Amino acid sequence: MIVRPARADDAGAIARLSAELGYPAAPEDTVSRLTALLADERQLVVVAEDDGNVVGWLQATAGLVLESGFRVEIVGLVVAAAARRRGVGRELVHRAETWAVGVGARVLVVRSNIARTESHRFYPALGFTAAKTQHVYRRILPAASA
Repeated sequence: MIVRPARADDAGAIARLSAELGYPAAPEDTVSRLTALLADERQLVVVAEDDGNVVGWLQATAGLVLESGFRVEIVGLVVAAAARRRGVGRELVHRAETWAVGVGARVLVVRSNIARTESHRFYPALGFTAAKTQHVYRRILPAASA
């Protein structure tokens, strides 16, 4: 298995993996999002590849937060069900950690859905500590008018 920077032609595999966790996205939407992310130096998108197949992906973003300073947050991590418990997620997180140090971040943050019980064992095993429990609220906004 290798971890490498994502490429635009990984969009189909990334969309399939996202759907495994209940986040379906049209491949064309994933292509446009991925293309924008790859052009942004504040974003890291990497994939884990095994035998030529993408079996996992991670996105992390670097940013300055008013109350807590500069940090990197893992905003997406998916490993194919068939590839779990083989070190794929660990390698992807390690890549994010290395990148975070390289961009000068002192903190690496990840949020995990309460329903993802396996992640609540995974992240502490990698040295993360639970910082808080929160609710996430969402509001769909109207499209901007031209």
